[in-house]
Amino acid sequence: MSEAFEPLQVPLLRRLVDQPSHTEAREDVEAVARILDEQAEGLGLQIERFADPEGVHADHRVYRTPATGPEDSSLALVGHADTVFPRSMGFLTMTRDDGPEGPETGDVVRGPGVLDMKSGLTSMLFALRALRSVDPGLYARLRLRLVCVSDEEVGSPSSAPLFAALAPRLTGALVAEAGRAEDRIVTSRAGSARFEFVVHGKAAHAGNQHAEGINAIAVLARLVIGAEAITDHDRGITVNVGIIAGGTAKNTVPDFARCVIDSRFVTVADAEEVVARMQALAADPFAEETARGVEVPARLRQARVELRGGVSRPPMEVRPGTQALRLRYEAHAAAAGLRVGEAPRQGGGSDANLLAAHGVPCIDGLGPAGAFFHNPQEWSSLSSLRRRTQALACMLAEEADRSAGPREPSAGAGGLGRGEGGAS
Repeated sequence: MSEAFEPLQVPLLRRLVDQPSHTEAREDVEAVARILDEQAEGLGLQIERFADPEGVHADHRVYRTPATGPEDSSLALVGHADTVFPRSMGFLTMTRDDGPEGPETGDVVRGPGVLDMKSGLTSMLFALRALRSVDPGLYARLRLRLVCVSDEEVGSPSSAPLFAALAPRLTGALVAEAGRAEDRIVTSRAGSARFEFVVHGKAAHAGNQHAEGINAIAVLARLVIGAEAITDHDRGITVNVGIIAGGTAKNTVPDFARCVIDSRFVTVADAEEVVARMQALAADPFAEETARGVEVPARLRQARVELRGGVSRPPMEVRPGTQALRLRYEAHAAAAGLRVGEAPRQGGGSDANLLAAHGVPCIDGLGPAGAFFHNPQEWSSLSSLRRRTQALACMLAEEADRSAGPREPSAGAGGLGRGEGGAS
C-alpha cells in the first residue's frame, strides 16, 4: 500500500489544504467538496448532495459504495470539509518540514485544516482505494456511506437534520477527527449549549424618575447568579456567563440588558435538566429570593425576560455497540503500529455527538496525530496518517466480509499491508 502514499495521497492532502474552506465562505467549501466528488467518482461511489435550506453553507455530501442502496443499512465514515481559517488570516498553504532526504521530505506537514480534518478525509478515501485495488470483489460487496458536511466547525446547524435522517440506517460510525494523545480512541464527548438571556425593562432618569424605571440590569443580575448556580462539577455540568451588556449611561435606568452563556454536560438527561432550569429562570428570575422570603421590588417583576438558544450539540455518550466497534478498529490499529486504548471524555464536540444522540455507536479521533488544531501552528504527522489509513482499510475489509457473508476465495484483505493504496 505504500506505493500510493507519497505520489497520490500526500498530493491530495496538499490540494485540499491549499484550497481555503472557511465555513462561512460557501464557494470555497464547495471547491473542496468538488475535489472530494472527483475522488469519489474515481472510486465508483454514488454521490448524493444535500443543500442547506437557507443557502448559507455549501452542499453536504453522502457517498455510497456500489453495494449500498439508498435504504440499506451500512457503516459510515464521517468528516467535514470546512475549517476555522478565513482567507484574511493569510494562513493559506500546506508546507512540509525538511527531512533527512532534503527539503519537503519530513514527517510534519503544516497548514489550515491539515489536522482538522483534511488529512482525515484523505485517509477515508485512500482506505477505500486500497481495498478496491487489493480485492475488487470484496470492495464491490462493501456497504458503506462516507458522509462529508460543510458546517461542522459552527455546530452543524444545517447538517444536523441530515444526520438525523441517516441515523436509522447506520450500524456504526467512524469519525476521522484529529487523533488524540497516544492514539487513544474517543468514545465520549461533552455536549454543549448556547443560551442568551435578554431583559427588557423601562428607561427613566435616575435622578428625577428613578421609581418609574424598570432596571433591566438588576433583573439580569438575578439571572446571572441563578445560571451560574446550575454548575455541578461533580456531574460534569458547567454554566459559564461569558458576555454581559446593558445600559446607556450611569444616570439612566437601563431598559435593556443581555448575557450570553456557554454550558457543557455529559449526558442527555443532564442536558435536558440544564434547559429546564434555564427556562424556569426565564419564567421567574426571583424564585430563589421569594423562597427565602426576600421582598422583590414590584417594578422589577414587570420586566420581560427572553431566553434564546438551546442545545447546540448533544453529548456523545457511549452506546450499546460502541466498545465493540472500538475493539474491532483497535485490532487493526495495533497491527498498523498504532497504540490503542480509550481516550478520556473530550470537551469539544464533533458530528459524532449528533449521531450518538440518535443511538448510533460511534468512535472518533481516527485522524492522524498532530497538534494545534484551530491555531495557525496546526500540524499533522504523515507517518501517523499512513498508519491510520492502513488501519481503516483493514477495518473496511473486515466490514465487507462481515456484511457480505461467504464468498469465493480471492487475494483477500491480507494484501492491504503491502499493495497499492494509502498506507504502508
